[in-house]
Parts: sequence; structure tokens; C-alpha cells
Amino acid sequence: MYKSKYLGRILENGMYYNSVLSQYLISDFENLKISNLLKENIRTNINTNQSFEIPLLDFNEIQIALDQRIEELLKHPDFNPFKEELRQRFPEQYGSQPFEFHGKTYYLHTKTFPIDSLIDRIIDFKGLLEEHLKANKPLKYQYKE
Repeated sequence: MYKSKYLGRILENGMYYNSVLSQYLISDFENLKISNLLKENIRTNINTNQSFEIPLLDFNEIQIALDQRIEELLKHPDFNPFKEELRQRFPEQYGSQPFEFHGKTYYLHTKTFPIDSLIDRIIDFKGLLEEHLKANKPLKYQYKE
């Protein structure tokens, strides 16, 4: 229930951001392979503390870039994709966050591994984009002092 209320609020009002409130796209857009025009639009709005929207037309480009970013992170030398030894020793702790990507199951542990946490943030953001697509609404970012 909490998640549905949260999504409903974001769909209607947008997501707040500032130097303390970090949202995935705000904090990592430079690392995404999106058009320079979209990057410049995001950068300009962030640097001037403006509220802005990401139109539905840009969602496909962002979703492709998010998948590419996940692929990069899965290949990162610090990422332990299956955590087999940890899952055998601590099954509840390290086996509880399976993540399927391109037909393969990986295991995330966001509290211990920074890359896992970043992948999880991307997954959550992809879900948020899906909700906006279903509702046919642009993604809004509201700057909040």
C-alpha cells in the first residue's frame, strides 16, 4: 500500500530533488548513453535549480541507456554476480534479492556492495518509468529548497 501511494504521489506531483535529495537520474545522468541534447537539458535544469519534465518521447532512449548501464555494471570487476559462496554461508542474507536480466539470475546485496546498490537504484528507476508509461504521464522533477 505504501508503494502505491508513493507512486501515485510521484505520478501527480513529480519527484523532489536538491543537493540533499538525490534521485537516480539526477545523480547518474552523465554516465548514461543518452543524447547530448537530453543530457544538456537535464544538466541546465539541475544547475539552475529548476523544476522540469522528461517527456514520454524520451523514455525509450532512457530505458535503452539504463539497460546498457546495467550491462556495464554487471561486467565491473567489483561486481560478484552470483555470490555463490556468500549465498551458501548466509542464504537468507545473500539469496533474498534475485535480479533477472537477459535470462540470467544475479543476486544483489545492496547494503554491502555499492555496485549492487547502484544496480538496484537503476531497477527501481526503470520501474518508475514503466509506471509513468502506463499512466501516459511525463516524469516530473521538482526542485525543493
